[in-house]
Amino acid sequence: MVLYNLRHAFRQLVRPPGFSIIAIITLALGIGANTAIFSVVNAVLRHPAGVDHPERVAVMNVYYKQLALDVPFISVPDYADTASLKTVVEAAAMERAIGFNTERDARVEHVTGAQVGSQWFQIFGARPILGRTFTAEEDQPNAGPVAVISYGLWQRVFGGSRDVVGQTLMLDQKAYQVIGVMRSDFDWPRRNDVWTPIALAPKDFAADQRYNENYQTFVRLRPGTTIAQINAGINGKVREQIRTEGAGSFGNSSGWSFYASQLTQFAAGPLRKPLYVLFGVVALVLLIASANVAGLFLARTAARTREFAIRTALGANASAIVGQLLTETMLLAGAATLIGIAAGPIFGRILLWLIPHSLAEGYEVHMDPAVLAFTACAGLLTSLIAGIGPSLRLLRQHESLDLHEGGRNATASVEKQRLRSAFVIGEVALACLLLTGTGLFLFSLRALQQVDPGFNPHGVLDASVFYSGDSFKKDEAQQATFLNTVIDNLSSQPGVRAAAAVNPLPFDPTNGGSSSFQIVGRPLAPNDPGPHSNITLASPGYLKVMQIPLIAGRWISPDDRSNTEPVVVIDSRLAHKFWPDQSPLGQHLAGGGPKAALIIGVVSTIRNSSLEQDTSDGMRYYPLTQAKDVRADFLVRTDGDPSALASAMQRAVTAADSTQAVTDILPLESLISGSLAGRRLIVDMLAAFAGLALLLAVVGIYGLISYVTSQRTVEVGLRMAVGAQRTDVVFLVLRGALAWVITGLAIGAVLSIVADRLLRQSFASFGSGVVESLALSVLSLLVVGVLAAFLPALRAASIQPIKALRNE
Repeated sequence: MVLYNLRHAFRQLVRPPGFSIIAIITLALGIGANTAIFSVVNAVLRHPAGVDHPERVAVMNVYYKQLALDVPFISVPDYADTASLKTVVEAAAMERAIGFNTERDARVEHVTGAQVGSQWFQIFGARPILGRTFTAEEDQPNAGPVAVISYGLWQRVFGGSRDVVGQTLMLDQKAYQVIGVMRSDFDWPRRNDVWTPIALAPKDFAADQRYNENYQTFVRLRPGTTIAQINAGINGKVREQIRTEGAGSFGNSSGWSFYASQLTQFAAGPLRKPLYVLFGVVALVLLIASANVAGLFLARTAARTREFAIRTALGANASAIVGQLLTETMLLAGAATLIGIAAGPIFGRILLWLIPHSLAEGYEVHMDPAVLAFTACAGLLTSLIAGIGPSLRLLRQHESLDLHEGGRNATASVEKQRLRSAFVIGEVALACLLLTGTGLFLFSLRALQQVDPGFNPHGVLDASVFYSGDSFKKDEAQQATFLNTVIDNLSSQPGVRAAAAVNPLPFDPTNGGSSSFQIVGRPLAPNDPGPHSNITLASPGYLKVMQIPLIAGRWISPDDRSNTEPVVVIDSRLAHKFWPDQSPLGQHLAGGGPKAALIIGVVSTIRNSSLEQDTSDGMRYYPLTQAKDVRADFLVRTDGDPSALASAMQRAVTAADSTQAVTDILPLESLISGSLAGRRLIVDMLAAFAGLALLLAVVGIYGLISYVTSQRTVEVGLRMAVGAQRTDVVFLVLRGALAWVITGLAIGAVLSIVADRLLRQSFASFGSGVVESLALSVLSLLVVGVLAAFLPALRAASIQPIKALRNE
């Protein structure tokens, strides 16, 4: 019986190939879009590249409840407590990002690196393709310098030589022995070229380092262990530490704790929310495609009423007929699923390519069992949606089928039209939802683009320099001389209006810093953890380059040197919070160095990392020349194109110190724009899928109007025979189409308002354009609805009354 149904279904589908081709293409679009998005979701949210069993890998986070601070960094004592949980932790290692300079082809270049614990590669299940990874003995202070290099660095520097193991690699003017080469898909942390041992000293594990969170820590859980189990053990360590410190300790007053979270949650970063939104969107597209095919099947089923009536008269029961119909839909869905399996990952790679590089770097799309299972489920779902409507109608009408139904003079009953109308109304409603959602995200993106960050990024070029050489990194005077020389070199360049240095740079996603501090002479209240803010080290010309207003006092000057009184400038947020009724000038802050710093000025508050939300606790600015660091960002302002100064930036650094390398030369505006990459991705993808939904809705409306009009041939002929004009017939058909469209729009408007309320909870600057977006969606669908119905209406108006009545 099954083989008979399959053979009969195949004959029915190939006999009129136009119907089958349209249905398969429609379903393939929906299934392919879902497969593409799911393949990216699987790569980003479920299985990051280069990680073996990512569900067993966790990242450690610190949380200060009273400070509303939650970051994926912990201190060395926190790491030691985590690693001691041997019953749940298989491996644990810390990581500290670091930049190295290496010389190649008589030119110094920067390579990204990380200092890691000896179990780092074990955590991720990463095995080298050549050599080995670190031993515990090599991860000790004063051990011989060794390095594991990435596949990319192996190719660039060593030309892919198989005898690279044992060779020397110069990093920051120090010789490292290469002991291993990692496979091409492993680069944790992202964009990494080289790994060296972190080699923590005993002093790093001291109790006074407890709240010094400078390290990212990852752990591999033992098989069968859950995140809840490791967090239960960590909570015990936290309670024990709080009891040891006492009720008035910083840990207790700040609400300090640390915990483990899934690597997959951490790795997705800013891609998480956009992908979830897009996944929901393509699910709606699949529903629209399924409804469209269901409408086609309803029309086809109605046209086959006489066939079903004959089969019923010959003894076929309802289940046999319904089984035959479901077999046909499953064949169509199966063909569409095969296309989705073939095209989905390809579209997924294209989608990953379209995603901004800053978000998608390090991810790869593969057709693994999870993607295959999802595609199969999507195909099954579409076949059920497409076949359930016609099947239900046949079940209800099976007993009343007669041989006179399905003739050319039959007028479609309300019962026959109602379900197909419901499918078209549903398509319009979902298309309205997608179009409105696209508009909402577009309006929110434009609103965010208008947010004032507190500084002027236009015409500013940035370049990063990671200091090379141990002596250079430890010598404040040498750093100060280098900084001043580079700034002087840049200031003398034609077209440069101002030059400065800073660390960290606003909106740099790879760099940032914050710390608690104390106001000298102001004791803390019981259980008060004290103030907390972001920190920036800046040069005297920073305000001029960034065009940040000075509100009171003065800015950092060239006279603020390492051998003068420590000074600090605060922003207006800190000033209003801690000195609401008085001037903060002349006050002292402790916590930015060995000595308390004098507050010399107040500047305007800026957005430091995001246009979507301002979560900063305020900013403290210290002179770069009064603190040693490991890097600096140089900035120049020009009236022309800032990118034209890239070579001048390179020359200025090389002239100051040829051992230092410049990297990431780019306009400051690109960093600001990059912070909105996730929102822009949603807008672009939504626009594409909303366009697809609109096209499917047009096809659905056109198909329904064409079918209904063909069924009303006799009625139209009678109307025209008694005096109805062609314009009357056109308006009659359009009125019916508008009724379905308006009903769908009403439902879509309600869905759009509900979606707007839900999305406001997750996305900033949302909802400001809801009226405009909804109005544009309604207008667009009304226009395309009329256009889709106009051709069938003209065809109906061209009917000859005599021919129509003769066919009755």
